[in-house]
Parts: sequence; structure tokens; C-alpha cells
Amino acid sequence: MREEGVTFVHEGTGPSSALPKLVNSNYTDKGEVLNLGDLPIYVVGAGERGIVWNYDIMGFDAGRTRQLCDYFADQGYMVVLPDYFRGEEAPAFTDPAVFTFLAKVSNWTSLQSDWGKVKEFMEEKGVNSFGAIGTCWGSYPTIRLSTLPEFKAGVSMHPSHSTIMPAVGDNEGDIYGQVKSPQLIMPSRTDSENVKVGGLAEQTLVDKVTIIEFPEMDHGWTTRGNLSIPAVDRDVHLALSEAINCFNNVM
Repeated sequence: MREEGVTFVHEGTGPSSALPKLVNSNYTDKGEVLNLGDLPIYVVGAGERGIVWNYDIMGFDAGRTRQLCDYFADQGYMVVLPDYFRGEEAPAFTDPAVFTFLAKVSNWTSLQSDWGKVKEFMEEKGVNSFGAIGTCWGSYPTIRLSTLPEFKAGVSMHPSHSTIMPAVGDNEGDIYGQVKSPQLIMPSRTDSENVKVGGLAEQTLVDKVTIIEFPEMDHGWTTRGNLSIPAVDRDVHLALSEAINCFNNVM
């Protein structure tokens, strides 16, 4: 892990554009929270097609995450949002403890174990086709889950896996080499060059990846952006439309 005193910049190099945590208390969830053993999940929708939603670093209750889960459920999917952090909040990126936290929550063995619980639950509910979507930190489990044969597609919006992987000792290129399903990556203006057009993801995944850049957007815009700003509202809806099209084409 990194030395103490080093700031973790989860968007790559340069100044961060990450938006602050958004309180979305005005919205009423359409789904419900259940427990799969020690793993809480938010579940909404029904059907044979299922999406695993992997949240951003702000966690289980933050921003528009559940609202977006509900939106995807309205398009005909069962959506499950696992609480991988189990209620724990991430330290600030300026806090050296963030490295210890990331190492714990980004442990692939633990994430696979959680996926086993979620998969069993979803299959019992009739799901037989799986996709994964992630925002910010959630792109890490999304890319990892996309190495498994049961996943038909992965979608990453303002992804942070390119900076998380080296921070936790993973080789980004090697993991891309294990990806089995089509990927849609939608970076903001300050996300890593690795996930932009011409970067490592495109070089490695080649025809398995589509990259749509959002050069006017700040990191976190889909879940935490101010929708009263016309450009943000436009790009949130564009990203959602592209994600739905991606899943509809393969699931």
C-alpha cells in the first residue's frame, strides 16, 4: 500500500473534479432492502434479465443511486444493489486510511463471495441473464465481474478502477485481458487517460469496448450532478440511454 501522507487521486493525475456527496432525501425508493446473510442489498424490479448495480465511493444510501436502480428496473430489469461496504463510510481521499479501506472493499475474493450470494438470490427470482454497472469505485467490481462467464455486459460511468487497481496491487492491463463481455465506458473530463479514447482500456479490450467521453462533466455527474444545470441533465440522460441500449443489445 501507499505511504502515509500520500493523497489518493481517484481520477488519475491532475486536479480532481469529483462532486461532493449528494443527499437525495426527496426521493422515495421503489424497492426494498433485504439481507443475504451479512450482505444488505437493495432490490427493485423483476424479470429474467438482471443488473448488478455497483455503487460509488459514497456508498449504499448516497446520491441518486437507488433512483437510478429504479429507473433501470422500469426498463424491464431486476436490479440488485449490494452494500459491499456493509454500512462503513469511506475515509476522505486526503486521509491515508483510504488505502486500507480500498484494499478491504476491493478484495476480489470477497467481492466474488458477495456475488455468489447475489447470484443465488437473483436466480431464485428467475434471472438468467446478468449485466453489471458501476459508478466511480463501482467500476472496479464491474470490470472484475465482467471476467466471469455469466455476465453479458459491463457499463462503467465516471470510472475509478484505473487508479484503484494499482493502489490495491492489481495490474489493470492483465485484468482487461480476462474480460469476457462487451464493455461500455463513459468517463468524465478528469477521469484517467486509461479509460478514454486511445487509452489502455481501448488498446487492450479493442472491439470489446465502446468509449463515450463526457468532456463537460465532472466526476460523479450521473449520481451526484446538479440536474438543474441543463448540460448535466442532458448528459445524465444520455449516459442512461447509452447504458440501457448496451444492455438491451446483449441481454
